[in-house]
Amino acid sequence: MDPYAYARERTVDALAQWSTGTVTLTRTTPGTPDPSTPWIPGSPSTAIYTLAARVDGVAADRIDGTTILATDLMVIASPRATLAGAAVDLVPQISDTLSIDGAAKTIKKIEQVPAAGAAVRYHIFVAS
Repeated sequence: MDPYAYARERTVDALAQWSTGTVTLTRTTPGTPDPSTPWIPGSPSTAIYTLAARVDGVAADRIDGTTILATDLMVIASPRATLAGAAVDLVPQISDTLSIDGAAKTIKKIEQVPAAGAAVRYHIFVAS
């Protein structure tokens, strides 16, 4: 039994209620080359996930002056996302791109809460 399942469900519900704007995550996966022409890369695929998320400014205690700045944004996101109408579990990666209300943002840092085990939520820091 997953001890965090209840907390994850509450996070999904709370973020659905208190979400701000539209937040999507775009992940591009490199294609597999044809074995007969391995020097030609395969066509990449792109998946766009819709997140249940809340976007806020960065709290003062999170600002380090180098990676995280006072002008950055913090996205609190559920580990459950929507892809083509289906609910899926998602682990954000630093190579992904976030879009907040249609504006592309660069991911600077991702924190999983709790730090070990199954995630209840993610704190994603992006450049504003």
